[in-house]
Order: sequence, then C-alpha cells, then structure tokens
Amino acid sequence: MKLSLRELVDRLGVGRELHAYETQPWIYVDSKDGITASAEVRMSGDGDTLEAELQFMYDTPPEGKSPVEQVMWLKARPLMRLEGMWATTDLWLRRENYANKVYNWEEKGCNFFRACVREIKAERLPDIDLLISRELASREVFGGGAGEGSNKSPQIKTTQLLYDMKNPHSRGF
Repeated sequence: MKLSLRELVDRLGVGRELHAYETQPWIYVDSKDGITASAEVRMSGDGDTLEAELQFMYDTPPEGKSPVEQVMWLKARPLMRLEGMWATTDLWLRRENYANKVYNWEEKGCNFFRACVREIKAERLPDIDLLISRELASREVFGGGAGEGSNKSPQIKTTQLLYDMKNPHSRGF
C-alpha cells in the first residue's frame, strides 16, 4: 500500500499531516478497571519514520502480566523511488509480527488502529480481541489460489484437430 503522508495519517485517524517531532496522542482512563489505554501516532525527528502505537497500562496488573502492555506497533517509511509516497514496513500486534502474514496487512493494520482510536475517543476501552477478528480477519488470500484461471499447459488431442480439418463437412473447431 503506497500512500502520501497525508493519506496515511488520515487512515490512522490523525486528520492532519505530522512534521518532524510531532505527536498525536489519545488517552482513555478506565478508573473502574484500573486500565489506561494510550494510542499515539508520532513522526521521528528526521521526518523519515512514522510510528503508531497502542498501549494498555494497568494500575494493578493481572498475575503474570507486565504493568505496560504494548498491544500494537506500526511503522511506515517514505519510499525512495516514489517521491512523496509512504509504505508500511512493520506491524506487530500482541508481540506477533503481522507483516505479510495477512492479505492486505498494511490497510488492515491502519483500520485496526483507527478502530481503537475511535473507541478511545468514545471513552471506551478497546476490545482488542473483537477488533482483531473484525479488522484483521483474513477472508482474502494472497495470489496463487488453486482453481483460478486456466491450465498453462492444456492437453490438445491433435488427431481430433486433424480430423476436423480434413473433414469437408466440418464447420471448423
């Protein structure tokens, strides 16, 4: 997925173009459950890397969990040969690399992040499992699926072709 910087940040829910050292944060504190959801899109100091990150911070973490859980991390960089175009290079979700794992992973990663931001803006804690199943479902497949198209080496029966050509009452193939 190749997009301009403006289109990319729009897909992440920012709504404005980010410049070097700029950050767009969103935060929601669920005081009842003691969980803080933090999402942010940030541009590096050189303006050559864009990152989107979603974290959960627990006041009292569940047994065996860290107080800070990085739910999602996405990275995009400008394309050298295409002036002004950016591409997503990394997508990590719950410590699992989704890059090239799911068809159309770049767009689905942006949609997932934007859905999380929408939940945070609505002052709700994002349901990560629900959003993963809804936004990152792999209903589509990469190219090369079986049963599509024709055979590259069809079996031709030359005797039938010659018979049709020699038969004066034949109407062709």
